[in-house]
Amino acid sequence: MTFKAITQRFAQSESGSDSFKQFYKEAFDLMKADPDNAGLYFVVGIAAQTYVIKYEDQAVDPAFADKAKAALEDLNNRLLQALEQGADQRLRVLGEVAVEYQWHIDAF
Repeated sequence: MTFKAITQRFAQSESGSDSFKQFYKEAFDLMKADPDNAGLYFVVGIAAQTYVIKYEDQAVDPAFADKAKAALEDLNNRLLQALEQGADQRLRVLGEVAVEYQWHIDAF
């Protein structure tokens, strides 16, 4: 399993909480398989897990779910690009993604 495969599967899935749940479980599993990049997988895994915790048991407007899914896909794409770079660049992008999630994404 690779992060690219996980992100592709998520991008092709529906916008429901089941897709977020599968994504975070796979991201957390990947942390064990690729510990050098575990921080990258952790930040988006936590984002997806938070979405599931907040919205799994309630009706969510489809437009809202689509917006949340698009936000996570954007973070994933940034991390995919970072994975092709050196360690310094990966660390910088990890910080940027963490800041983006914490202060600019309000959906989850």
